[in-house]
Amino acid sequence: MKKKDNYEYVDPDFGPKDDNDVEGNKCCLYRNGVLPQKGYPEPEDIKWVHSKVVAAQESSGAKCQFVDDGASSNDCLQGSLGDCWLISAMGVCAGRDELLMGGRRGMEYDPNMIVDKEIAMLMCNGIYPPIFHKFRARGLYILRIFKNFNWIYILMDDRVPIDKKKGTQVFGRAKNPHEMWVALIEKAYAKLHGCYGNLISGYIDEGV
Repeated sequence: MKKKDNYEYVDPDFGPKDDNDVEGNKCCLYRNGVLPQKGYPEPEDIKWVHSKVVAAQESSGAKCQFVDDGASSNDCLQGSLGDCWLISAMGVCAGRDELLMGGRRGMEYDPNMIVDKEIAMLMCNGIYPPIFHKFRARGLYILRIFKNFNWIYILMDDRVPIDKKKGTQVFGRAKNPHEMWVALIEKAYAKLHGCYGNLISGYIDEGV
């Protein structure tokens, strides 16, 4: 069946299935849906919004980008989550494009293209390999994380948790609000570990 032109992927396994899915919201935010400690955002105050909407709201209509005009360690901002170790690890990776984007920023996958082995390898490298960039048009991201001596591919939608009243991102984000790489890598790591709450406390070397 042909998908509608405005079809956007919604992850059935991580994040609420719709605005009324309260339990899905709670369990993806915190372990067993329980606030880890006082001061963390209440699940009732959070909604999940597609990245392009967040970018437009926070950047006066700017187009959403994973990375725009390069990334640097100063781009990583910690939100209302005790995962400074992970945010710091992202800052380290940001200094080397081959770690973040496979070393070929902006390269799109073309099924009719003939490439040599070097280009093919670059297209498959990085946390967000260029070979997967074409899927972002549908709000689908595939990120690659090295865990327990294996590469694990995380498939997820591009929705991120925001504060209902302020309309701003509650967890990690990039300094440039229309860049979503910090928020989406943090989300992928949260999905890998079950929920955002499981990212509280860690070591930067493990993150790297």
